[in-house]
Amino acid sequence: MNPLPYSLIVRQQPLKARLCSFRDKVDRRPLDPPPIVQLYQSNTMIFNDYHNSANFFLHATLVNALDNSDLHCANNNRTTAGSVVQSLHKLKDTNNAEGAFFIFADISIRIEGIFKLKFTLFQIKGLDVERLSSIYSQPFQVYSPKESTDLTRSFSDQGVRIRIRKEARAGTTPTKRRRGMMDEQESTSSSSTINVMSMENLLISDPATAHDKYYHGNQF
Repeated sequence: MNPLPYSLIVRQQPLKARLCSFRDKVDRRPLDPPPIVQLYQSNTMIFNDYHNSANFFLHATLVNALDNSDLHCANNNRTTAGSVVQSLHKLKDTNNAEGAFFIFADISIRIEGIFKLKFTLFQIKGLDVERLSSIYSQPFQVYSPKESTDLTRSFSDQGVRIRIRKEARAGTTPTKRRRGMMDEQESTSSSSTINVMSMENLLISDPATAHDKYYHGNQF
């Protein structure tokens, strides 16, 4: 018997984001509005057997807006911060219609430009993880904050307590920042019903190029 087809719809598209700092938990700027993806099964809602919904999870990958190439890493650093794996939630939308939703409320982008997100749906089946479906968001812009004005800087130089933006020197990566980036792991949502970190550990390689099944973290 063939498995039932699954489809995804991006119900809320990300539009923009301010460039996120590479420093841990500093200057975090999540995508706005937060991306929301709805799951359908055979063009109907999936919650006829909601007790199995914990077996589904959605993984978000940053991609180039022009050719959809993977941008998971840049210069050996992760291009995203926050939770890139989300579990399923049973919620009602603004029309009071019940649905199955994945909510990415904590994704920040660390490189400037125009990008898209690729959302890939996985299902846990025993000891296996199968890739079921994927969808791309619309392009969105990640912009850097504007420099402080000359007047603001002048007043700051004269002793006024006023916040100014300091530009990082190109090509430099402080030791603490490098160490933090190497040790960094995506945080998980407290409301998640599954261990999303365990889910991400199963994704050894890029979902765009990996086989559809994983066994104990080893590809076949």
